[in-house]
Amino acid sequence: MAKSPNISHSAFTFIFAAVRRSVPNSRPCMVRTIAACEHDARQSLARDYVLSFAGRLPVREVA
Repeated sequence: MAKSPNISHSAFTFIFAAVRRSVPNSRPCMVRTIAACEHDARQSLARDYVLSFAGRLPVREVA
């Protein structure tokens, strides 16, 4: 059985399909935000958007 590397990330890029609350009949757009967890990511966008989770990517540190 193959072992997966044990890499811990402190931040992720969260991707959401989002509709602006002020324009409910608009088409969804993809928005991205960097946060430690999905809850924090949603909290930063929820005031302006209705969100649907689309993905989570690790943030790569620049050397």
